[in-house]
Amino acid sequence: MASKRVDWGRFGLASDAEREASETTRLKDPALEEGYYGGQDAELFAEEKGDVPWWKSTFFVSERVLFGTWDGVFTSCFVNLLGVIVFLRAGWVVGEAGVPLAALAILVSVVVVLTSVVSAVGICERTRMESGGIYFLISHVLGSQVGGSVGLVYCFGQTVGISLCVTGFGESMAKLLDLRWMWAEEAMGAAALLLLALINVAGVKWVVKVQFLLLLLVLLAVIDFLVGSFLKHPEEAGVTGWSAVTWANNTRPGYTEDNSWFTVLGVFFPTVTGIMAGINMSGDLRHPARDIPVGTLSALGLSTVLYLMFAVVLGATVERKVLLTDYMITEKVSALGVLLLIGLYTTTLSSTLASLYGSPRVLQSIAGENVVPFLSPLAKGKGPNKVPVISLVVTVVVTLVFLMVGRINTLAPIVTMPFLATYATIDYAYFALAMTADMQRKREARFRRRPARAPPAWCLPPTITPALSQTKTTSARRKVA
Repeated sequence: MASKRVDWGRFGLASDAEREASETTRLKDPALEEGYYGGQDAELFAEEKGDVPWWKSTFFVSERVLFGTWDGVFTSCFVNLLGVIVFLRAGWVVGEAGVPLAALAILVSVVVVLTSVVSAVGICERTRMESGGIYFLISHVLGSQVGGSVGLVYCFGQTVGISLCVTGFGESMAKLLDLRWMWAEEAMGAAALLLLALINVAGVKWVVKVQFLLLLLVLLAVIDFLVGSFLKHPEEAGVTGWSAVTWANNTRPGYTEDNSWFTVLGVFFPTVTGIMAGINMSGDLRHPARDIPVGTLSALGLSTVLYLMFAVVLGATVERKVLLTDYMITEKVSALGVLLLIGLYTTTLSSTLASLYGSPRVLQSIAGENVVPFLSPLAKGKGPNKVPVISLVVTVVVTLVFLMVGRINTLAPIVTMPFLATYATIDYAYFALAMTADMQRKREARFRRRPARAPPAWCLPPTITPALSQTKTTSARRKVA
């Protein structure tokens, strides 16, 4: 019987030739350098970690999958940023505040989250990112206790945001199907929530594959809306087409009841709170320090352009009274209402899917650090990607509670405060890290510039001082000679 050749390289006993060949292979594949097991251990565990592109992996084989800039970060961020509020409340925002102030609310929201994104990117560049997303960023700089408390606040905001998305989905589906049942909206939202939770349990591969399909449908809906604004519509719909008169009427504010610009900002701001979805994927990325900045900033830039486009198109084509009362006005403006409805439903589902991916993983990381002892059962994961099933169940239960008691205009302001607190903490964490790093760099530079000199005789031990004196005496005699 032929003897099986032992791979001694796995135990650190390879020959010089084998070790050189292994090093060449590692340099050709950067993923081995920053793989799941990381650093020098990448060679030792290269077979076990399963570092293959997600599109080459099979559906039903349980293996670890890592993602990149566009398939991981950009897709997750963009489907979160183009949420239900853009389709169902963009007209109301323009009708209340007018086009200029609506654009100001959009830009203020974007600037607030952009500041936090830049801070998060700075932390990513100065640290080695691990799983945990928001919790890891904060706890790595400010400690696990601060990171755990802020992480729980962030998860609460995400949970209310999920209920906001499924509430919008249930509201639109109930109107579309003309359901008269009192709990019809809540039932439709709960059904969608449970379906997306099952997709998350199936694994991160399923989440990303479904997100790509939903992203395509959302982009088709946006194109349908833009093309439809140039077409002629029935007069009774309140859609005038591109009109200078309509634009002039919609430039001034027209607040109703107790509403103000800050009310409008509070309703719109939850749209941009999904910006951290890519950071929450840190544990499933090949190169987090490179993928997170590019993917996140690209998604935010494209989303900002689409926000402003919606505000301008609605302000120039729809009468104000219709903007204030008809939440489905975007469907009437579009060329094919079916495409926009599909986009509305898919953006709701995609935002919910991405949030259901991120929040349980933050909870899992907090529980894994044992910051809050009674949360320790939430640290358990399923499969190679450590899918947080128990944390996902807790998130779904809390979401169902808010789904049963809230409406979109009620839930939207509740979402705002937890995210503002999280963003402020991220900004402070980056400030503290940057100041500490600069101080350390200056301290090292000061010691490098200081010339080396011998210590004075009085600080030397007694056994060294006579010898040093003898050496000085010998040197002096040589000079005299």
